Amino acid sequence: MRHLQAFQSRDVRALPLANEKGWQLKRYAILAKDRDFDNGIASSALAEALARLPKAGRIEDEAGNHGVGFQIIHFAEVAVVSPVFYWQWGSVLANIGQMRAPWDQPTSFGDGESEVVGCVWEMEVVSFEIAAWRDTVLGHSGTPAERLASYSEQLYAP
Repeated sequence: MRHLQAFQSRDVRALPLANEKGWQLKRYAILAKDRDFDNGIASSALAEALARLPKAGRIEDEAGNHGVGFQIIHFAEVAVVSPVFYWQWGSVLANIGQMRAPWDQPTSFGDGESEVVGCVWEMEVVSFEIAAWRDTVLGHSGTPAERLASYSEQLYAP
């Protein structure tokens, strides 16, 4: 039963913050065993995410998204998978459909499984990002810009 193997942690790397098309995205790479980071693949995943995200709002917007989120680029065993999440309405985490590229075309992202949110390795990053948002943007004193700056500085490190 290969699908029920004992859990082993994976290398998680914080990538440079993306500030494009009005979006501010924290970015992470997760590397499965025997997979290496590839900047070309990560750049393609970012470009595809920016093409799929809705128009960026602003942190002060109450009725829509805040133009802030995070992307995970998982160099997994079977494919490159890239979930993208963003914040809206202050406390709601939204996501675009999962992006997936097969290893024989790792820069060509199509749609992943629509019902999949992410795997256990990706959800560790999501859990961290939820706590960081809660503790800084929703629970920190200062202006919205100062809170956002504090959130942006916090990066997942296993």
